[in-house]
Amino acid sequence: MKSKIALLLISFSILSCARQDTGLSQQQVEALMQQWLKLWSSYDTNQLDDIFWNSSDLTYFSSEKKGLIKGFDQLKPHHEGFGFVTDGKTPVKALWLEEMHITLHGTTAVVDAIWFFGDQQTPRDSVQQGPCTFVVIRDEGEQAKIAHVHFGNY
Repeated sequence: MKSKIALLLISFSILSCARQDTGLSQQQVEALMQQWLKLWSSYDTNQLDDIFWNSSDLTYFSSEKKGLIKGFDQLKPHHEGFGFVTDGKTPVKALWLEEMHITLHGTTAVVDAIWFFGDQQTPRDSVQQGPCTFVVIRDEGEQAKIAHVHFGNY
C-alpha cells in the first residue's frame, strides 16, 4: 500500500512539474518572428491576432509615429495607417531583420535586431533602418505572442 501511495505522489509531482514548465523555446520565438516578417510581406491585418498579445497591456513604439501605442485595439489602426488591409496585399517595399538575437528568460524572451525597410536590391545605406526590440511572452492560451515592440531609427 505504501508503495502505491508513493508511486501516486511521484506521479502527481511529475505532472505538477510538467505543468509548470511553460518556458519559451528558441524555436517558438523564431517561428513567431517569421510570422511577424510574413505579416510585413503580406500587409494582412488578419494575422495580427496570431502574432500579438491581445491585451490592453500590449505596448508598441513605432519608428514612424510619435507616442506609445497602448493596447491591442490600437494596433490594427496603426498598421492600417501603413496600408495594411484585411486579406492583405503585395507591398511595394520589403521589411527584413538582420543581426537578430533571441534571449530566453523562462516565459519571456527578448529579441533584438536591426530592421531594414525598402528595396532589398539597393545598398543598405539607401533604405530606412534602425534598432528594434521585441518582448515575447506566453499568453493565457500558452501561445508565444509579441507583448512589446520598440523601433528606433539610425
